[in-house]
Amino acid sequence: MKQIRECNYIIREIRKKGNRIVNPDYEIYQTSYINTPIVIGLQGIILIPENLNNEEIDYALKHEITHILHKDNFIKFIVNVFKILFWWFIPIYIFNKQLDLYLELHADNKTIENLEEHQKLDYLNFLIKTKKQAIKSSTTVLSSNLSFNRKSNLNYRINAILNKKTSPTIFVFPMLIIMIFLNFLILTPYYTESNLTKGTYEISKSNAYILVNGGEKQLVVNTDGESFISPIKNYSLLKKETDLREKNSLYIPDHALDNVKNMTRWKYKDVDGHLSKRKFNAYKNMWDSDWITYDKQN
Repeated sequence: MKQIRECNYIIREIRKKGNRIVNPDYEIYQTSYINTPIVIGLQGIILIPENLNNEEIDYALKHEITHILHKDNFIKFIVNVFKILFWWFIPIYIFNKQLDLYLELHADNKTIENLEEHQKLDYLNFLIKTKKQAIKSSTTVLSSNLSFNRKSNLNYRINAILNKKTSPTIFVFPMLIIMIFLNFLILTPYYTESNLTKGTYEISKSNAYILVNGGEKQLVVNTDGESFISPIKNYSLLKKETDLREKNSLYIPDHALDNVKNMTRWKYKDVDGHLSKRKFNAYKNMWDSDWITYDKQN
């Protein structure tokens, strides 16, 4: 919010004191306030420093107009909003750096696509000259400049132009897909209990086992940090489904459930001494099946 206020303040001051360059399509000002060409604001106001000659101004305008035509400031603004929302998600910072470079490479390509070879070299000299004069304070979240805050960016752009690459060799879009995919994984909600599941419990080989005492068998379940012995006697089918272990001594499992993130799972409860199960969908907070009661036979 602070940078947006600063951006609006800069726009007001430039409109008051800047030297406007007549152009029927774009709002352009030449000012001593900045040291590098820049597009500022979502409306796309072009600012040109005063120390450029006519040829350099032409290069700067072609480059910055490309940013305006492709809504680069709006794209950067959206990415910055996501950086605020997902500040803890490391890949978004990598994506932001890659996106900055991609936008600059695209603007470079559009600027030089109709230039002669000697003019392309002049454009490179213009980039190097502007790099020496660039200052970080001239950028905000609502601006697109020649992106010289990272030395590697300039080196990559110079190599791209010298090697006559027609499209930026960069992994912005695969990085975007990976970032979205990872966000879906991270934002997948954990399983939460519901009023519908009160009185039920879960059974897995990590939280339950069958206690064998002589010829009798009992189900031991650990839930919410406490263990209890169920009077249920139909163990054969249960053991087959859940792969429960049989033990002849009291053993308290201390492991979490295997399916801690599984949002659709079986819930169990005792019904008149018989084990019943029902599938619960935590995404929808509803049952996905009717109650199924195990056979009375072992």
